[in-house]
Amino acid sequence: MIADLHVHTRLSSDSNVAPEQYLEFAKRSGRGLGAICFTEHRLFPSDHQVGRLYAELAEQFQIAIFKGIEADTDLGHLLLFGVTDEVMRRFDLTARMLKSDSLIEVLHHEGGVAIPAHPFRDSGYGSRLDALLSRHGAALGTIEVLNGQNSIEENRRAQDAALKLGLTAVGGSDAHFATAKWFMTIATEFEREVRTVEQLCAEIRAGRARPYVFPGSD
Repeated sequence: MIADLHVHTRLSSDSNVAPEQYLEFAKRSGRGLGAICFTEHRLFPSDHQVGRLYAELAEQFQIAIFKGIEADTDLGHLLLFGVTDEVMRRFDLTARMLKSDSLIEVLHHEGGVAIPAHPFRDSGYGSRLDALLSRHGAALGTIEVLNGQNSIEENRRAQDAALKLGLTAVGGSDAHFATAKWFMTIATEFEREVRTVEQLCAEIRAGRARPYVFPGSD
């Protein structure tokens, strides 16, 4: 199953794309996208209206939709999946410079995953991965090694780090626009079908995921 783990809509301040525009683009492409994760900057929409919209769009386009968030931390950006009420009670996810150590540990305890996004692009995660792993072990088991908006060198360094440190490698488009330059470029391939956020987190934590490059992507 192919899932894009890193997509922004107009709920992020730097995008004006409606979620259905991504889904329409994916369907037109015929490239077999099975799921899309909306990871807004410092926003985890929890209202019922958004939930209903995502459910309706998933049914209409037959593409699973998962909610995540791109959190702003003291070391850079973290993609968070499996955000629970407990996580939201303990952290203001709309804030900047969240303490990544605490956030990684609490989310892991709740069954979720925290993934350093583009760790070698304007981020402290790249240089701190060894230290983070020595403190957190399995709680930090995954990094984004292919990002559709990274340079080749930034992606290469992330791939090298994942291999060296034994981390599960995933990929995402980091799309802010529903165009060929931004979307349907990079994603993550899962060994099994994932139909809930809980299944998504379980598969990533089990290491049954790997980066995927769409055929024909530059």
